[in-house]
Amino acid sequence: MDLNLITIARQNGEDQSSIPGLHLASRPRRPARGRRPDRLILYFILVGNAPMSPEGQDQLMTHLAQTYYKTPGSVTAALRTVAENLNQSLLDRNLRAASSGRQGLGLLIMIVVRDDHLYLAQCGPTHTFLISTKGMQRFEDPNPTSRGLGIGRSTPIYYSQATLNPDDTLILTPRPDPSWSTITLRSLHGQGPHDIRQHLLSQAGPEVNAVLVQAKAGSGKTQLLLPKAVIAASAPLAAAGESRATTRTPESTTPAELHPEPIAPVEDAPAGEPALAAAPEPLQEPGAPPPTEPPIQTAETPAPAAPPPKTSPTKGALAAAAVGLGAFFGRGAQSTRSFLGRLLPGEGLYTLPSSVMFFTAIAVPLVVVTIATVVYFQRGRTGQYDVYYAQAVQSAGFARTQTDPNAAQEAWDSVFTYLDQAEVYSITPESLALRAETQQALDMLNKVVRLEFNSAIAGGLPVTAQVTRLLATASDLYILDASGGDVWRAFDTGKGYELDTTYQCGPGHPGSQGIGPLIDIIVSPQEDDRGVNILGLDSAGNLLQCHPGEPPVFVTLAAPSTGWGQPQAFTSDLGNLYILDPTANAVWIYWNSDFTQQPQLFFNEEVPPMQNAIDLAVDKGDLYLLHADGHMTLCTFSNLEVSPTRCTDPTPYADSRPGREGQVLYPHPAFNQMQSTRPPDPSLYLLDPSSQAIYHFSLRLTYQRQLRPLSNLDSANSTEIEPASAFAISPDNRIVFMALGDQVIYAGMP
Repeated sequence: MDLNLITIARQNGEDQSSIPGLHLASRPRRPARGRRPDRLILYFILVGNAPMSPEGQDQLMTHLAQTYYKTPGSVTAALRTVAENLNQSLLDRNLRAASSGRQGLGLLIMIVVRDDHLYLAQCGPTHTFLISTKGMQRFEDPNPTSRGLGIGRSTPIYYSQATLNPDDTLILTPRPDPSWSTITLRSLHGQGPHDIRQHLLSQAGPEVNAVLVQAKAGSGKTQLLLPKAVIAASAPLAAAGESRATTRTPESTTPAELHPEPIAPVEDAPAGEPALAAAPEPLQEPGAPPPTEPPIQTAETPAPAAPPPKTSPTKGALAAAAVGLGAFFGRGAQSTRSFLGRLLPGEGLYTLPSSVMFFTAIAVPLVVVTIATVVYFQRGRTGQYDVYYAQAVQSAGFARTQTDPNAAQEAWDSVFTYLDQAEVYSITPESLALRAETQQALDMLNKVVRLEFNSAIAGGLPVTAQVTRLLATASDLYILDASGGDVWRAFDTGKGYELDTTYQCGPGHPGSQGIGPLIDIIVSPQEDDRGVNILGLDSAGNLLQCHPGEPPVFVTLAAPSTGWGQPQAFTSDLGNLYILDPTANAVWIYWNSDFTQQPQLFFNEEVPPMQNAIDLAVDKGDLYLLHADGHMTLCTFSNLEVSPTRCTDPTPYADSRPGREGQVLYPHPAFNQMQSTRPPDPSLYLLDPSSQAIYHFSLRLTYQRQLRPLSNLDSANSTEIEPASAFAISPDNRIVFMALGDQVIYAGMP
C-alpha cells in the first residue's frame, strides 16, 4: 500500500502547511535484523516554555529513525528503544535548564506499517483515530498519569495494533478538536485526504495540530502531500520559470523532501542553556583509517574549472570502466612479472603462456584483498561485540544487587538491549548464558511460566489452514479453519492427536443446508447419550450441531425482535446460550438453550458500547466483554427492577507483580481471545497473539501469571515469529493448546 500524509494545522486562527516534528523515516540500506519490511512515521510534539527550532526537531527525529532501524528484534522492542532515547535526551535537556525555569514536555506518536499490519506506540496524552469500513476506532493511553517524555527516568509508552486496509485513514493528534465527534469521523470514510482535511478544518477552532495518514493501493510509497492552497500558490511561480524546483502535487513528492539525509541531532537551546548533545559518532572499525574530510572552498581556493561537455551516461560509464580495468590489469601484470621474475631463473618468466600470466594478474590481487578484508572485518566485529558484551555484563552485575523490583526490571531490560546489540556481531556461549540468566530473572519478576510445547496433530494440518478457534474437551480437540469455515476433529491417541477424516461440520455437508462459514464453536449445552455435541455459529445467526460419525444438523434460531446484526461470538453457561452481536450492540440470551423462543437482551437500561467487542465469556451472572483494543467490560445480570443489570466499562486489569501490586495492568499489544475455566480453579485466560502469551487472570481480573513457550515459536512454513491465532485450555486445566498459522501445539499446564 501507499501511505499518503497531509497535515491538519492551524495556529492563532491561521492555517499552516507544515508541522515541525513530523518525520517520514528513510530506511537505510542495511537495517538491523527484523527491520527491513518496516515503514516508520514519527510525530513529535514539544510543549512547555523551552521550545526547539524546526531544524532541531528534524535532526532529532532523523537520529531517532536511525536508532529504530539499527535496533534488532521485535517492533515493540525497537519502538521502546526510540522512546527511551528521546525520553533521556529531553530529561537531560530539562535538567540543564532547571535553574532557568524552562521545561519541555515531549509527546510522541510512532507508527510502523508492515504489510497490512499497523503497530502504534504513543507516549503521553495523545490520540489516534482509525477510520475504516468497520467504523471508527480510538487509541489512547487510558492511564491518566501518563504525562509524556522528559520529566522522569521511566518512559511511558502505550502500544496498540490493528489491520490497515486500503482507504483506511489514521488521524494523529495531541488534542482532538471538540467538533471531531465519533459520528463526524465515521462519516469521513471513503473521502480523499484533501477533502478530509478541509472538512475537519472547517469545523475546528483557532488551534489545531494533527496529521492525517491514508492508505491506498499502490507500490509501497510513503509521501507527504501539500495542501491544495499551497499547490495553487506555487503553480504560477513554476509556470513563470521563477523556480527550478519541481512543483509538488498531491500525487508526487521529491525524494529529497520526503527523506532528508541523516544528520546528527543538534538543537538550538534557549539563551543561556547548553545545546542538546549531538548523536555519538558510529563506532569505527579497529585499524580503519580516519575518515577523509572533503576540501572546503574558501575565498583563497580557486573555483573549480568549468565542467567538460556532457556525454552519454552509458558511454561515460563504459569509458570509465575501461580506463579503470586497463589500469588495474596493467598494474597487476607488472606486479606479477616482477614477482615471478624473482622466482624464475633467466628467461623462464617469458616462457609462461599469456593466459597463465593474465589469470595470475587477476587472481593474486583478489586473494590478497579477500584475506585482508576478512581479517579487517573479523577484528572489527570482535571489537564491537566486546564493547556491547562488556556493557551487558556490567548491567547484569548492577541488576543482581537490586532489591527494588522496578529497578531490577529496568536493569535486566538494559542487559537484553546490550546483548541484542552484541549478538549482531557475534553469538558466543557467554552471551547465550547471560541471555538465559536475564530471561529467567525477568520471568520471575513478571510471573512468566515457560512451557515446552510440542506439535499436537500427527502429520500436521493442510498448509492452507487458518486456525481461528480451538475447543478442547476431555478427549478431543476441535479446530475451526477460517479458510473454509469448517471444523476438524482430532482425537487423543495417547501420543498426541490424530485427525478424524470422517468428521463433518461446516458448510457443504449433507444436513448443513444454508449454513455459512462458521465463526465460532462451543460444546453444546444440551447433553445427550451420544457424547459430546459441538455447536457452530455463522455470521447470520444460524447454528450447526455436529457429532462424530453423523452428518451435521442445521439448527434454526428464533431471531431477536430487532433482527440480527452480525454475530461475532457465542458461549454457554449453566445451560443458557449467549450470543454477542456487536453490530446490534447486543448480547442475546437463550434461556435453557430453547432456540424456539426469542432471546432476551442481557441488559436493561444501561447498555455499554459494543461496536468493537470481539469476544465474550460468562460466569454465572457475570458477563465479560473483550474489546479490540484489549480493554474489558464487566456486567452483572439482574432481573430485579430495584437493582438492574450494571456494567463497568472499562474494568481495569489489576497487576500483582512484585513492585506493581495494585496498579493497573495495560495489555500491549491487545488481547484478542479469552476463555473462562470452571472449578477447581475458575479463571479467565486471555491471548496476547504477538508475544505468543496466554495471560491468566482471576475472575476479578487480577493478574496471576503468563504462560509462554520456552522460546518464540515459528510457524511450520515461516522463518518469522508467527503470531498466535487461537488457544484453548482443557476442561481439567491440565493441557494448553495454541495455534500458530497452520500448526497446533500443546503443553502440560504446571
